[in-house]
Amino acid sequence: MTENANYERFNKNWVSIFAVLSLLYWMWFGLVVGVDELNLVFYFLFLVLAFSTLGSRKVFVVFSPFFIYLLFYSSLKVLHKYNVFKIRIQELYDLEKSFFGFTYEGEVITANEYFLDHINVFSDLFAGASYFTWVPFPVLFVFYFIYKQRPEIGFQYWIAFLIANLLGFIGYITYPAAPPWYFIEYGNQLIVDLKGSAAGLERFDDLLGISLYRVMYSEGTYTFGAVPSMHAAFPMMLTYFSIKFGRKWLTLLAFTSMIGIWYGAVYTSHHYILDIILGIVCGIIALITTESLINRKFVLKWYDSAMKFIKA
Repeated sequence: MTENANYERFNKNWVSIFAVLSLLYWMWFGLVVGVDELNLVFYFLFLVLAFSTLGSRKVFVVFSPFFIYLLFYSSLKVLHKYNVFKIRIQELYDLEKSFFGFTYEGEVITANEYFLDHINVFSDLFAGASYFTWVPFPVLFVFYFIYKQRPEIGFQYWIAFLIANLLGFIGYITYPAAPPWYFIEYGNQLIVDLKGSAAGLERFDDLLGISLYRVMYSEGTYTFGAVPSMHAAFPMMLTYFSIKFGRKWLTLLAFTSMIGIWYGAVYTSHHYILDIILGIVCGIIALITTESLINRKFVLKWYDSAMKFIKA
């Protein structure tokens, strides 16, 4: 991404659009969700990227679907106050047993319950190390695409990422459900304002003497967002775009992350197998939608404009 002599840092259109978006941003978080330090960090990041250099502005455009996701995700905490749908606890557990339960020592159990009786150090380390990759891997991979002069692949990944999450958010809102660790610890008792739990990932923290997952999940936005598992969708889509990019080592990293996350989600009692499958379905729908956009099966002006800007 080279600089351009015609670059205007304070282009009238950019300033106008950013001003309108800023107003909406602060009205939404100030009046509805609530403002915290993270909102300030996000806004400062957007400001710097949008108005520093031509390169940073292109990065801002490439990452814009991801930034939209961050705003939606940080807004999920309002569901603790405003969600009108029944929270499912026992029902999801029963569904899991009916679809994927199996007999062990004379009793029908879920895979989560089986793993609780078969904990080992290797699985704790593999699950913990893999589960964290959903955070840095997509960001690092997209920066690598940009570095290799293929920013369009990064932009396409973030579009698919956003679409998958929008589908996931619909699930969180209309079918709020407790994760396995909640049912294991509290049964069918409803505790609406309960903070998230690192569950089986605490064992990874204990092995390394850190508080990575304890801190991460204590700051979670919404406890009853088990269905679908977006953790299952992210690495699957990243694997797809890594294959599309044509780097075998990158694909191997993404695939290893995907298998580790899928396994770790169930092993650590963060998700049921049913959650994983529904998350994968969201990812597949997002990929199909994004490919339809890329191949011009339907044309959106903003997509063509973004492509022209980031590849200039």
